[in-house]
Amino acid sequence: VSLVIGHSPVPSLTYSCYTAIVFLLQRDIFPWDLAILLLMALGIGMFILSYAWLKRAERRKRLRRLLIGLFGVLGFVGFLLTAYGSFIEPHMLVTTRAAVAMPLQKPLRIAVISDFHVGLYTGKHDIQRVVERVNAALPDLVLIAGDFIATPESDLALLDPLKSLRSSLGTFAVLGNHDMGLYQTLRGKRMVLADRTEALRNKLKTMNITLLENQRRTLRLPEGVLVIAGVDDPWSGKAEVTRTLEGISNEAAVILLAHNPDVVLDQMSKRANLIVSGHTHGGQFRLPFIGPLAPIPTKLGPKFDQGIFAIDSD
Repeated sequence: VSLVIGHSPVPSLTYSCYTAIVFLLQRDIFPWDLAILLLMALGIGMFILSYAWLKRAERRKRLRRLLIGLFGVLGFVGFLLTAYGSFIEPHMLVTTRAAVAMPLQKPLRIAVISDFHVGLYTGKHDIQRVVERVNAALPDLVLIAGDFIATPESDLALLDPLKSLRSSLGTFAVLGNHDMGLYQTLRGKRMVLADRTEALRNKLKTMNITLLENQRRTLRLPEGVLVIAGVDDPWSGKAEVTRTLEGISNEAAVILLAHNPDVVLDQMSKRANLIVSGHTHGGQFRLPFIGPLAPIPTKLGPKFDQGIFAIDSD
């Protein structure tokens, strides 16, 4: 099986400016916006103060000038990183390709996409770019691993471009914790808000996307039998991995779709030949050689925040 996960060039300057304006006008995330503005102001302020001091004190001690200069450089770098991470990087798509062994006679190409979180920082234009990239990969199968929306107030019309997804075997999806109204703060506190399950169920149906809620679909292909199984998000307490996977023929290839990768902690999940999840956002905030800065909202932890992992069969 060949897995393909998005890629697109850097968005245009015009679109980045538009994103920055919209980004700063959304009431629901104003505290985050304010924090970003303050960080940017602090960084550029450090640079300006440092530059002004160096211009007025050209004959001061070399060590002091070096330290003040370093202070200014750090401020400017902080400003650039904050601006890049807030307004440019979130709108860049990256393609990751990988081959996974499956008990099928011929390979399939599967496109995996997840965690759109439309409504705050992601709009219809972003979804359209994802769809175009997925369709360009000519997938046999498209899997969507949940968290379509960011908040209960998200406009589901922003998901409309998904109706243009194209694949020979169809598009299958599960819901994520945000879709079911389940949230967690940076401090790890759980919150329960409005559940959009019913609205999303109806929306996905109109877009010819098969939503799997502790269900499975069997595809009988020339390459062999392929079972696509999907379970509810574990945070909901409704995930039924055993019931969803039990009774599947040993000859069938099984793909288990679950928003949260913690599904692998259920021993029955080992029946699947491939488990596809989202939720971790690849670590969300990452630094080279350090990894994710923010806590990963899973029991598996930061070691499994992104990538493909082999599960011990014992």
